[in-house]
Amino acid sequence: MAEPFEARSTGGDGLLSRVAGRVTRASAARELETMLAEAECVRDVTLERIRELGERHGIDLELQLRSLRRNLYQRFLEHCLLDYTFSEAEIEDVEHLRKLLCLEDRDVAHIQDQVSRQIYGAAVQEVLEDHRLDEDEVAFLHGLRDNLDLPEVHANRILEEERRRSRQRLLSHAADRSSFLAPDGVVLELEGSSPRGVEGAIEAAVDQASQALPQLAWAELGELRVRIESGRIVEWTVKLRAGIRAGGDAGTAD
Repeated sequence: MAEPFEARSTGGDGLLSRVAGRVTRASAARELETMLAEAECVRDVTLERIRELGERHGIDLELQLRSLRRNLYQRFLEHCLLDYTFSEAEIEDVEHLRKLLCLEDRDVAHIQDQVSRQIYGAAVQEVLEDHRLDEDEVAFLHGLRDNLDLPEVHANRILEEERRRSRQRLLSHAADRSSFLAPDGVVLELEGSSPRGVEGAIEAAVDQASQALPQLAWAELGELRVRIESGRIVEWTVKLRAGIRAGGDAGTAD
């Protein structure tokens, strides 16, 4: 199986480790990962072999090597989700590995939440490479969110943060090429949201854009949307068309 595990050398314990009584833990850690690396699949490693390893090194795996056990589980989970999907075999492998590593439910929940956020964030970055999000990409992200069992509120927070970063990258790129643009040319589309009405949403969009593009000279409202809950407007979202003045002289514009 090898990936994501590595076969570790069983030697190399120095005098300091021996004096400190760490040699058995270090050897057990290396042997445990090597056992996983050399197996055809995770399910080929039995709980009996893990227990024998612990007894041979005088290690209680339910109480010791917690950081290593958590790390091995996290690495394998990340490896399984490189393609953003979980096969039936991978699901069985993950559950088997959890039992092998004697992980507590709270450790598993924490690691799965951390990995889910990481994988979802990577997927959002990938679909936002063109700074747009079409219907198929939205459907893909919704499906991934459900497959990862990631709470919607967390997924939305990640999506908004990555969209903000994507806009910042786009704005920075526009700033780099601003000297080649025609005067008053439309260079990009801005978006901003606020619970404080249209003015607040416009201010949010312009404030974010101005940080990356000080040459921003003008903007005009292109689209207005509102989000309604229980019959009340709770959020305003605007899309603006914006432009800069050639030569970066926006600050001196009338």
